[in-house]
Amino acid sequence: MNRPGAEPENPGNADWIDGVVLCSLVAAGGRAVDTNRNQINALNVFPVPDGDTGTNMSLTLRAIVEESAIQPTLHAGDAAQKMARTALLAARGNSGLISAQLFRGIADVAAGRERITPGEFAAGMVEGAIAAYDSVPNPREGTMLTVMRVAADSATELAGTGAAIADVLDAAVQTSVEAVALTPTQLDVLKDAGVVDSGGYGLSVFLAGALELAQGRGDGATLFPSPDPIGVERDSRSDTGVRIDFVDAVQEEIFGYCTVFLIEGEDLDVVSIRDKATTFGESAVVAGDATAVKIHLHPLNPGPVLSYAAGLGTLAGITILNMDEQTREWAVDRQSGDKATLAPASADVPRLDSAIVAVCAGAGLEAVFAQAGMGACSPITGGDTMNPSVQDLLGAVEAAPASQILLLPNNGNIVAAALQVPDLTDKDVRVVQTRSVQSGIAAVFAFSARADLDTNLSAMTDAAISVRSGSVTRAVRDAVVSGQKLEAGEAMALMEGELVATTGDPVSALVEMIRVSTDDAELITVYTGSGFAAVDAVETLDAAQEAAGDAEVELVSGGQPHYDFLVAFE
Repeated sequence: MNRPGAEPENPGNADWIDGVVLCSLVAAGGRAVDTNRNQINALNVFPVPDGDTGTNMSLTLRAIVEESAIQPTLHAGDAAQKMARTALLAARGNSGLISAQLFRGIADVAAGRERITPGEFAAGMVEGAIAAYDSVPNPREGTMLTVMRVAADSATELAGTGAAIADVLDAAVQTSVEAVALTPTQLDVLKDAGVVDSGGYGLSVFLAGALELAQGRGDGATLFPSPDPIGVERDSRSDTGVRIDFVDAVQEEIFGYCTVFLIEGEDLDVVSIRDKATTFGESAVVAGDATAVKIHLHPLNPGPVLSYAAGLGTLAGITILNMDEQTREWAVDRQSGDKATLAPASADVPRLDSAIVAVCAGAGLEAVFAQAGMGACSPITGGDTMNPSVQDLLGAVEAAPASQILLLPNNGNIVAAALQVPDLTDKDVRVVQTRSVQSGIAAVFAFSARADLDTNLSAMTDAAISVRSGSVTRAVRDAVVSGQKLEAGEAMALMEGELVATTGDPVSALVEMIRVSTDDAELITVYTGSGFAAVDAVETLDAAQEAAGDAEVELVSGGQPHYDFLVAFE
């Protein structure tokens, strides 16, 4: 037996699993999903062919790994609980929220235990599969649910013989690959498309990455080709594997809006919320506990479900995406046979060698920065009318969990204060001179934890410059802006600080700004302010999309004060 408290050189040989080993296995699985995410995306046809399964799984896993790295622990139960909570809060999309249930199951079994056996790990997989089935009101076989269930059963069977974790994972991987290949025989839409289930394949890849580390063969960052679909003829398939006739037909369907949000409250009834969610749309996945419930749903109109949820508690992390736009983009890639979409993704799983400190205000924007930074970003409250002092910025830098810091002021009035910080600390601090929250978000998305500080500074600065920033606010008094008279309460749209529209209401101002400012933008992200009514989301998104023409519009809950909308044109 390995000495308790020390990480084994080969985790696969351990007959116990502590918090460090557990996190190492999950990190390897996350690297595998990240490396293979483009192939996972390419196979994504169910429940909606929008090509984001691999991305959603990768980002969910990255958040788990980075949160676990902030304060690592040898206590398996504590580590598993932290993973489960992070997975619920960070889960993206259908696949991310279902994947999160695996961690919930492991946490339930590991509760209170300093170390767990391979058998208990397998039991956690079983509990996770049960939780995953429970999270879906109408579970379908031939999906990642099936793969999770049969892999867990196989792992449990071998664990009963006293096998080590590497052997238990090996059994789970072999069974998962077989199960993935069989998915077209269980789900007609997969057979029609000529592919295996992308979520099931993603789960199999995750397990394969963990196995690679357990066997001492690598760190998980390996290409794991998807198995050939059983029961599918290879005629009329595009270069990316999906039947061309399926790609053509899917563009005629209407899918609505992918709506994801968290309800925070007290005495929340997960079962009743799940039952109610099915009345608002398709592809419901609902999971959580009495204090936090995460909902993923595909309604034609997000307004009613958001209104219902707002009556249960506080809503957070609201994200609404137009799936019809995503499906069209996915179909274009499939029709063009663009093999670049199948190229292996970068396998950089962030490490906290460097951290980011970003100034922003609003719970939604804080969540966006934290998610974009994959756990490496620490938001500090500030912005217009509440500029943080040099001391505030210095305190945030000192509290950040790294010795190398990238500081993002995200406001032109805060840049000067931020530039004083590097001389006041022993940490190596570089200031990315972002002058808006929107440019700051773009900069964080360009961050790579594997790159050195200077490389990150250059990449993040370039990304910030590439974004044009707009805003919609209201005049607090009669004033003259850009030579134009405004009355108190009038809505005004500003593009890079210049007035481009004035109207009686913020939505009209937003639409006019998008209409005159879209130019060659491909993506327009609208961050809604603290006063925005969630029930108005679909009308606002539709109006903005119509004004944007060919550009894709995303509506994200920002929760920022003072501004009805902050808009990024990319």
